[in-house]
Amino acid sequence: MDEPTSALTAKEIDELFRIIHQLKAEDHGIVYISHRLEELQRIVDRVTIMRDGQYITSMNFADTDLDTITAHMVGREIKEKFPRAVCEKGKKILEVRSLNAGRMVRDISFEVYEGEVVGFAGLRGAGRTETTRAIFGVAPKESGAILLDGREVHIHRPEDAIRAGIVLAPEDRKKDGLCTKLSIRHNIALPNLDLLCNKLGVVSKAKEDAMCGKAVDDLKIKTPSVEVDAANLSGGNQQKVVVGKWIARNSRVVIFDEPTRGIDVAAKVKIYNLMNQLKRQGIAVAFVSSELPEVMGIADRIIVMCDGRITGEVMARETTQNEILTLATRFEQNVASA
Repeated sequence: MDEPTSALTAKEIDELFRIIHQLKAEDHGIVYISHRLEELQRIVDRVTIMRDGQYITSMNFADTDLDTITAHMVGREIKEKFPRAVCEKGKKILEVRSLNAGRMVRDISFEVYEGEVVGFAGLRGAGRTETTRAIFGVAPKESGAILLDGREVHIHRPEDAIRAGIVLAPEDRKKDGLCTKLSIRHNIALPNLDLLCNKLGVVSKAKEDAMCGKAVDDLKIKTPSVEVDAANLSGGNQQKVVVGKWIARNSRVVIFDEPTRGIDVAAKVKIYNLMNQLKRQGIAVAFVSSELPEVMGIADRIIVMCDGRITGEVMARETTQNEILTLATRFEQNVASA
């Protein structure tokens, strides 16, 4: 089983693990591949660790711990799994007022300020991804307003959002965020041709080199050359290319949708540090994540959604997983009560 829980709800994961234990009791052998180390505690007997395509070690799970496994995975000890930069909260950058877009985006209102990272939590199907797509212009909005630095911006398609300074690193980076058959250079340059071309539409090679080189250096994209195809990069480096093309525009708002899905522990920390870097630069950062420890560890403020609506807002350092889950199932609880 290769990352079998990446698209499952908590209830579905419990059912999967029940089936795994049943198969084990029936003398079936199971190979389970996952970046979610907390899952190992529930089902694993032995663990084998690989790094950069090479076998590192194997051990009985009962004889080790998650910190040791993580250290073997990345080749060093990771002292802080969720690094959070402390910045002074500045002026309001993004404001969304009463946004409606289909059944899963109903009357959404929130703000994002300088010096903070806002996380969106909720169960799958809560409307978080649909909200990011409506803000970015992928899904047409029915009503509502989006304000950037106090001025309303009219977004009907992604091009409008990009030109305004609002960008999205989508949930499925390979399908929606990258042209995997093209090089890093072309992935970064394509959405920025308006900045790279002269009046005759000719691309300036010097500007393109400078833009791509800066993105690779600033984000520490691990590659021998910008001519390498995006498909040949690791998941973490692919995510950096998705972000790099937007940072090159000096965007004001960066929205991440499930930014660490399917990438290893070390790559996750790099993505968290990237968010902190944007935060320090005064860029508004919002991100969607299905992993509560991640949202609580990285976000300063957490907006909780359920059934297409915002059901609560909490400060990350002052809340608990139980409180967030209660808010994330508010409408389900109402239906059950009725």
